[in-house]
Amino acid sequence: MLIITNAAELATCTSGYKGPKIGKDFRDCGIIKNGALAVMGEKIVAVGSTERILRRFPPRRGDHIIDASGKIVMPGFVDCHTHAVYAGSRAEEYRAKLGGVSYADAHKKRGGIFLTVAATRSATVDTLYRSARNTLSRMAACGTTTVEIKSGYGLSTESELRILRVIQELARSGPLDVAATFLGAHTVPLEYEHDRASYIRMVVNTMLPAIKKEGLAEYCDVFCDPLGFTPGEARKILTAAMRHGLRVRVHAEQTRRFGGMRVAAEFGASSADHCDFARTGDIRLLRTAGTTAVLFPGVQLHLMEWEKRGRMRARAEIIKKAGVPLALATDHNPGSSPIYSLKLIADLGMRFFGLTYEECLNAITINAAHALDRGDMLGSLEAGKQADILIADAPTIAEYLHAVGDGALVYVIKKGRVLFPRRGALR
Repeated sequence: MLIITNAAELATCTSGYKGPKIGKDFRDCGIIKNGALAVMGEKIVAVGSTERILRRFPPRRGDHIIDASGKIVMPGFVDCHTHAVYAGSRAEEYRAKLGGVSYADAHKKRGGIFLTVAATRSATVDTLYRSARNTLSRMAACGTTTVEIKSGYGLSTESELRILRVIQELARSGPLDVAATFLGAHTVPLEYEHDRASYIRMVVNTMLPAIKKEGLAEYCDVFCDPLGFTPGEARKILTAAMRHGLRVRVHAEQTRRFGGMRVAAEFGASSADHCDFARTGDIRLLRTAGTTAVLFPGVQLHLMEWEKRGRMRARAEIIKKAGVPLALATDHNPGSSPIYSLKLIADLGMRFFGLTYEECLNAITINAAHALDRGDMLGSLEAGKQADILIADAPTIAEYLHAVGDGALVYVIKKGRVLFPRRGALR
C-alpha cells in the first residue's frame, strides 16, 4: 500500500456534479488541509485528513509511506490535445516568424504543416516511436500522466495508419494513458490541392474503414478552418467517423470564425478546440451539446499573437458564464506550440485568459479528463479513481501556480507507481 500523509494542501479537484466543473464549482479545487490518501494497487482507496487516513490505514511493514509535509498533493495532469507523433523540426521556420511571417502565410507558401508531413512520411516507424517516447517522457517529467495524441502529419492512408500504430504502441508500452485521435482531416495534402473531393473520399472510404478494422483510434478530429476543411466537408467526414464507431473532436474557429463550433455542437463533440474567434452564440451551443471548450495559451505565446490577448480573455469569460466546461492543453506540435508542460500552460492561462489558480488546476485535471471522456476514472483524487498523483514542493496550490515553471515537482505517480522521484527518463 502507498500512503501519502501530511500534505499542507491536498487538492482533490472533485466535481460536485459528477461531471466537468462549471460555475462556482470551477473556482474550487477541493482543498484538504493536512491531507492524506491511501492507494492500493492502481487505485485510490481513501482520501481525507492525515488523522483520518492513518486511523483507517495504520502503516504496516512493506507499506510505502511518503511524508508530504510542507508540500502540495494534486491529481496528475491530463493533456487533452497534442500532436506528439511527428518527425523533423520547424525551428528555421520560426526564424522567419521572428522576421514577421505569419503562421497562415507559412502554410500558404507550402511550409507549416506541409514541412512536418514531408519529414514524417519519410521517417521510419522506429524513429517516430523513439521521438514520441522522448516527448512523453518530457511531458511526464512536467506532471502529465494522461495524454491525447492525434495523427495528421501523414495525410495518406499508409502514413496515417503508421502514425496511429505508433500511438497504439505508445499506449501499450506505457506508463502514461494515451487516447488516440485520427486527424487525417488536418489539411488537404499538396498532391490533392486541386482535387479536394478525392482526398475527402479517401479519408471516408479508405482511411476510416482501415482504422476501424485495426481498432487504431478512439476519436476522429477535423480541422474546420480556412486552412483545413469547410463545415460541409467536416460534416461528411465526421458522419462517416461516427458510423465507424469513433467519437468526435473538432478544431474550431482558430484563424477566423468559420462554423466549426456549430459543427462540434451538431455532432455532440467531446471537445471544440481553439475557439479563438467564437462568438457568444457559438459558445452557448456547446453547453447544450455537452462539449468542452479547450483553449491553448501556449499557441498564443509561441506565435506571439499578442493582439489576441484581450479577445481570448473575454472569450474565456464568456465560456465560463455560459456554463461550458473549460479545459487547457498544450497543443504540443513542432510548429505552433513546441511546449511539453501543462504547468506552463496553467501559468499562461492565468496571465493570458485571466483564470484563477483554482480554475487553471481544474482545467488541466478534471475538466481535461472529461474532455477525453475519462472523468469517471481519472482527473481527481477520490476513492475508486486511478492513483495518478503529483507532489510538489510548495506550501499551497496558489504558491505552486504563482511561480512560473516546473521545478517544484518532486513526485510523479501513475497508477500507484512512482515514475519520477526525480526528473529524468521514464522508468
